[in-house]
Formats: sequence, structure tokens, C-alpha cells
Amino acid sequence: MTEKWTMVVQDSSNLTVSGVYFKCPIIGPEVLPKKEIKQRIKEFLYEQLEQERGLTACLIIHTVNENKEKVSIGIETLARYLSNILDNPNEEKYRKIRLNNKVFQERIVGLEGALDFLNAAGFNKQVISDEDYLVFSEIDGGDFENLQMLKEALLSAEPILPNLDRNLKVLQPAQAAIQVNLPDDFFHLSADEIKREQNERSETVELMTQLRTKAMRERDEIKELHMYKYTLIRIRFPDGIILQGTFYVHERLSAVKQFVSENLQDPEREFYLLLPGGSKLIDDNSLIELKLVPAVLLNFLWSDGSCGTNSSCLKPDVMVLLADV
Repeated sequence: MTEKWTMVVQDSSNLTVSGVYFKCPIIGPEVLPKKEIKQRIKEFLYEQLEQERGLTACLIIHTVNENKEKVSIGIETLARYLSNILDNPNEEKYRKIRLNNKVFQERIVGLEGALDFLNAAGFNKQVISDEDYLVFSEIDGGDFENLQMLKEALLSAEPILPNLDRNLKVLQPAQAAIQVNLPDDFFHLSADEIKREQNERSETVELMTQLRTKAMRERDEIKELHMYKYTLIRIRFPDGIILQGTFYVHERLSAVKQFVSENLQDPEREFYLLLPGGSKLIDDNSLIELKLVPAVLLNFLWSDGSCGTNSSCLKPDVMVLLADV
């Protein structure tokens, strides 16, 4: 059984963790909230357009657009435009895209990066019989080898995604408070929605207590756990010092163990993570499956059973982060 902490959502300015932060090595060392890091990734990609329009446009399409269904349909349509030319090099009709065409309006207009992609492929805007078209022309830079390369790049590109920053903190024993305050970022629902749901549940709980089966209670517990996107994991070492990090609830226990290892003086030495009751966490299940959500305090134990309370288990450069009480 995990240690039960009282959860307080955004009611205090003294939050245990100030927020959820992300980083992206491609753009630099910044650690920012998700909205800001996504904006920085977008800015970075647009800065690269002039240097490499085609491949950058592929990345913009995959990365910047939020509606994944629209992205998928748009990519399929763009690839078909290029395939039609490659498969029918002498057919003039495949070299023109009417801008007022319903398919173009619904699938391509509004898809960031799509027009840059077509421009890089050799399509340029022309007026034909008083209508606007995008026309592929070898004279204007169209190239069949380039078309094939861009088609393959479009279909194989992956979005540039920010990585969750662990927001590593080292805490004094006194800071392992019973009350844990988490910001709204940790939840799928807002703080007000969670409170409203909790109030509605409490009004009916007495009436339903006698009627609910064990299976129903377990199902409700699982539903409640899925309110959370992230979990705050604390590891208490034999000397009482606590290492804290933020994880996705669907990450596995091995991610927590890797986080701990990276911060140990002896990263190769084997250890166990224990639940507050002393049980060893063995199975490499997800943190939500292990019910280590939304916050938990685990205990650290060297696999040989030694206590080692006389010296810190953590690296010196990690210990300098030790927060004042």
C-alpha cells in the first residue's frame, strides 16, 4: 500500500512543485512549460525554412499542427499530389492544383507547412483563366528526383516533441511533508472540475456504499487515477535526504530507477525501491498500474542491504541542489 498523502490542488501558493516543465535538445538548453517549449520549437522550425524549405516543411507539418487526423489526411493528400506527377510524368492535369478545389480547401488550407512543402516541391502560384492554381514546372525548379525525396521525407518524418524534464529537486527530511500541493498541470481536469467531481461523488457515496461490489470500487479507483497526467516521485535515502522527480503516469518503474541511478555516486551499484510498508517494487509496470500516482514517497535500499547512513548516496553535484527548509 502506498503512503497516503493529503492532496491539495492549487489552494496554496506554497506548491510542492511549481509546475511541469519540458526541454528539447534540438533547440537548446531551455527548460520551459509545455506551451512555451512548443512555441520555441515552432519558432526554431520557421527559422530553418530558408535554409532547407522542403525537409523543414515536412517537420512543420508533423510537429506544429495539433489535429492529428487533419495531419494524417493532409499528408496523404500531399503525397498523392506528388505521386500523381511521378507516376504520370507526361500528364499535364496532375501538374496543376486549383486553389478553390474542395479537397485542397478542406485538407491543405490551414495545415501549417503544407504550402511551403508544395513550394519546395516545385509548385508555384499562377493565374489560369482567372483562377488561382499551384503549378508544377520543371522550369521553375521542379525536379522529379526532388519530388521522390520530398514524398519519402513527408511520409517518414516524425514530429519534434518536447521531453519531460524531471525537475530534479533534493530535499531535506523535514520537507517530506504529509500534505502535497500539486499544480493544475498534473491533472487532465482543471482544479475546479476535480473539486466539483469530488463533491458530486461524496453526495452519493453513502447511498451507494452498501450496493457497490469490490469490482465496482476497483473500477472507480482506476478511473480516479486516470485523472492524472503526471506523478511526483520522491525517493528517501538512508540518510533521510530525498530525491524528487516528475514522471508521466504511463512511464515504467524502470524510468524511475534510471533517474535514481543517474544521480548516484555509484550508478552501477544495484538497489531496490521500497513502498512505505517495506515491500520491494519488482515488476516493471507503469506507474499508474503500480498506483504510484499522483505522488508517492519510496524508500531506497542497496541490494546488499547496507545502510550507508554516514555518507550521501547522491553525487556531490546533485547534493549542492539540496534545498533549504
